[in-house]
Amino acid sequence: MNLKYLPCSVLIASILFATFMRAEENPMDDPDLQQLLKQAQEMQKNSGSADGRKKLAELEAMAKQEAAQQDQEEKEEKEKLQAALKKQLDAPGPVTFPAWMPVTPEFKPAGKPAKKVVDDEVKIVQTGTSPLTPEKIADNWQAAATEANNLNQSLNKMNVNGKITRILFLSTRTDPRQEVELEASREPDSKITQVEISSPLPKPDVATE
Repeated sequence: MNLKYLPCSVLIASILFATFMRAEENPMDDPDLQQLLKQAQEMQKNSGSADGRKKLAELEAMAKQEAAQQDQEEKEEKEKLQAALKKQLDAPGPVTFPAWMPVTPEFKPAGKPAKKVVDDEVKIVQTGTSPLTPEKIADNWQAAATEANNLNQSLNKMNVNGKITRILFLSTRTDPRQEVELEASREPDSKITQVEISSPLPKPDVATE
């Protein structure tokens, strides 16, 4: 982007954006930001003078430095997270769902439960099929959760172009918190329901990796 051709107000907003992103909860109380705003106001008054152009160059350099620092920090955090996830993924031990998870009626598994990285977290995942409808499978899970009387539950219902999907989330009400997700879907005119069951493992402590 060629900054010198931008309107002054747009340019100032672009320059200060990185500082806003890195400021405290109340960014207007940040002294560095206050100083930048003061400089920006002066720059507006003197944008055509040599002093104004000098201040503009300084603000541009500061904004680029802030953006580069933020990009570097984000990159390092992502690398730490990926390393922690791989360590958790490769860790030995049994791969099992929580003992309280409801039984899926007439479930035919496609394989054993396995650990997978999904959306920046490690989950235990198992897929399979059932001749029962998604509604019936979800109803069965909900009934078991209600009977247990110690689980939170949330059901999403989707019907798109004849495809029926039910996604049910169950979680414990006490620590350590455990979660299980059921996704059951059936295509139009099909007699088989595709089932995926997943449970996230505790998030790794990235700071210690």
